[in-house]
Amino acid sequence: MAFTFTPHATENMRERNIPLQVVMTVLNDPDQITSGQENRMVYQSEVNINGKPYMLRVIVEADETVVTIYRSSKIRKYRGET
Repeated sequence: MAFTFTPHATENMRERNIPLQVVMTVLNDPDQITSGQENRMVYQSEVNINGKPYMLRVIVEADETVVTIYRSSKIRKYRGET
């Protein structure tokens, strides 16, 4: 797929120290894809960044535009576990 990135998503990666290579891995081979708000899809995978585990979530519009990217240490929450 040919994903494009909004300036906001690019800024998210820079501010949150999320490497583009990690984002592309999640987009091309996610652990899970779920429905998001406003017809968006959430691509997510557990990743290691700086030696720490995170759930990396990439929010994508229907036209394959990445609108935001963030990481969370609440891995179980985003997997739907309690």
